[in-house]
Amino acid sequence: MKHNLFALLGFTGLALCGCNDNKKDDNVVSQRYIHKYGYAVSQEEWETKNCPGQVITNLNNGVTVTSTFEGGIKHGPTTHTYPHSQTVEYYCLYNQGNKVKEISYDPAGIPIEEWIQLSPTRYSITMWYKEGSPMMVEEFVGEELLDGQYFTASNDLESRVEKGAGLRIRRDRSGVLLAKETIEEGYAIKKETFYPNGAPESIAYYFHETLNGEKRTFAQNGEPLAIEEWVNGQLHGKSTYFKNGNRYLEITYLHGHKNGVERHYIDGDIVSQEIAWENDQKHGQAVFYADGKPESQWFYAGELVSKRKFDELNKLDEIISHLPYAEENAGRY
Repeated sequence: MKHNLFALLGFTGLALCGCNDNKKDDNVVSQRYIHKYGYAVSQEEWETKNCPGQVITNLNNGVTVTSTFEGGIKHGPTTHTYPHSQTVEYYCLYNQGNKVKEISYDPAGIPIEEWIQLSPTRYSITMWYKEGSPMMVEEFVGEELLDGQYFTASNDLESRVEKGAGLRIRRDRSGVLLAKETIEEGYAIKKETFYPNGAPESIAYYFHETLNGEKRTFAQNGEPLAIEEWVNGQLHGKSTYFKNGNRYLEITYLHGHKNGVERHYIDGDIVSQEIAWENDQKHGQAVFYADGKPESQWFYAGELVSKRKFDELNKLDEIISHLPYAEENAGRY
């Protein structure tokens, strides 16, 4: 859930790579080794004696990385600046090589996001609006959302999650509503997303972060775009798609594969095509209606065949299916 949040708000690349170790490579312009008592030492002395102190690395993109070490491992703060600036973009805190806190900042020095490891299984996330007021404070146990408080840009509490249940509100740093999530037992069971003007974009149902149930999507003017049925993250059942508010396509899925009749419509009601599918391949009759007159084609396992050929192959399939051990041998034919 933490990673999903970062992805939604665009912070994945920032938050997850901000405080990685810097290896000596072509990106490094210079490195200085400062003993904790304030005097400079050589790289050889630093490495052979595992000196406590800081390594200051200047990169060719203008970023300065300052890392604190003790006993040869990171222990204390590590910072990354913005390119060609002294303003810190990332701050990380290490405890004996383990990262326990990470904060990202915008160019004005206002915090964007803070992650704190509270215990081996618990962590918290705090995010701020661009003016500096808190956007949300969340606490997780593993991937489960335990508690959360969500604030408007004017610092009013608008929703909360308690003991894994409640309403989670997601906004961008300007306060624009992005999504509402109904949380039960630490996971979202329903997610609603919105366009910048506040119009609904989608409504979907989930089980443990996986699509499970109906999903509806809408155009910004409110017209429907799609109605889909999902089971365990796969399309399963009938999916209907719309253009200009009119139904134009229906497809039936079985565990993520096209399976059944696909229908195309004119003006939402007049059927223009009917195509049979089996296991993601055209299989059976495909009917095209021109001026109300049907014209048929036949497909077998995705290949265009004659009606006679299809009947022969289909009959052969029936014979094979009744043979002893048909399930084990079917793939050989």
